[in-house]
Amino acid sequence: MKHLLMIALLLSANAVWSRRGPIPHERTDTPKMKNTTTGRFLYLGDVPKFEGNELEITISKILLTARVTAHVNQGRINTYANQLFMRWKAINDASTDPAFSFHPLVKISKLAEDKPLNTRAWAKIAEQYSSHILDGQEGIYLDKRNEKNYVSNQQEDEYENLISEAHFKYLFDTNERPEDVINDNAKLEQLLSEQNSQRLFKKHMGHLYTASSDRAGYSGYLTFVYPIAATVEGPFDQPKEQTTDLKTAESIEARWWSDKWKDEFGGFPFLLIEWSGVAFHGPITNYSPMDVWYLRRGYVSHGCHRMDSSDILELRALMPADLKKAANKIKVTVLDYFDVTDWNKDGVVEAIDVKYYNIPGSIAVPKGKTIDEAIAPYLVENQKSRFINANQYAEKFYTKATDTLKNIPKYEIVNKKLTRNGTHSEVGLYRFDYRPNRIIQYTEAGYKLMGFDDTFGKYPPKYFQKY
Repeated sequence: MKHLLMIALLLSANAVWSRRGPIPHERTDTPKMKNTTTGRFLYLGDVPKFEGNELEITISKILLTARVTAHVNQGRINTYANQLFMRWKAINDASTDPAFSFHPLVKISKLAEDKPLNTRAWAKIAEQYSSHILDGQEGIYLDKRNEKNYVSNQQEDEYENLISEAHFKYLFDTNERPEDVINDNAKLEQLLSEQNSQRLFKKHMGHLYTASSDRAGYSGYLTFVYPIAATVEGPFDQPKEQTTDLKTAESIEARWWSDKWKDEFGGFPFLLIEWSGVAFHGPITNYSPMDVWYLRRGYVSHGCHRMDSSDILELRALMPADLKKAANKIKVTVLDYFDVTDWNKDGVVEAIDVKYYNIPGSIAVPKGKTIDEAIAPYLVENQKSRFINANQYAEKFYTKATDTLKNIPKYEIVNKKLTRNGTHSEVGLYRFDYRPNRIIQYTEAGYKLMGFDDTFGKYPPKYFQKY
């Protein structure tokens, strides 16, 4: 009966949601500026949303990772399908507005196919990290990425329907069309059932889930690991080693413009770690021959931790909708050295890494060499030890022959303060798979941009943060 009541509430909300639409947060008010893009993006992924006190973030500045631990209770597992449905429905309903347009997904290799040899080589390196969760769904990739390039209104409508259906099929691991499920109460009730929620949670989150918890009322936790960038000054500079919390009043949901930094933040979340301005934010770096944002995983920032655009949106999606009320409950631990933990409770502590490595600013294909020969050093399978060996701060602890780290600092938290206590004699590395792209870009016709307040930020995309 409770599922039927929920179905009735969901279906009765159609008329309201279709009028609301997302709040726009464009990247720049100077559209003629070279290489600018519209900074409005939707999260299409499959993570649940958590309360602030259920989230912990651990940063390793020496190995350039951010590990998020999300504590899971059984209720969240049992209602997982409901959350996925609400996320899908919010996006689907907005897309029915004639003013709303998806920017078509385009493969990086497609953007590069008529470019010079060096550009095609760079694209092949970058494309290792540009797979999408909707891959395998026919028709999701078009030849051009800008919504202005639809050949007709019909093509635009068809593409929006295609993405909505592909998104539904991915989230619910089904071949059924969304309308066939929504219009059948029995099917919709089964879709939202506890049994299906448990199945989908195992399908999407099982490889990241540890069924063990020290918290009363919790059954386990999820572990997400993201590549980050850090300051040009190296791992022993800002932000300082500490256990703190995510900052509240000044965290900006969508920093599309800054008087100091112009349009660099691209409309992505800007989440403060320190009041000085150190934050998690989007990737910034632009490969100008194709206008592609990408994360340079290295010591390249002014102090902030840059993240891949898909990762920063997922990090925000994990957090409560009202971040101003919840941010100070999200614990952030900043380590100069390595993040060492028994992440899956198998009795073995490991240093945490992630399989996202160096994407160069450019690459030259030497005369007489093929693209494949030139990019070989940058392939994921060849970067396992190369990435650490290229890090002047980490390489002295690393032994390539055994793929281990030796004599690295051991951390503990005593009375809510981070301390170092001895060393690990030797630990292996655990490299998480890099998560595929989980976002899509969109625009809305007829919206005008507003001014930006550098202190408080007045342009949060609240509509799509709800789910």
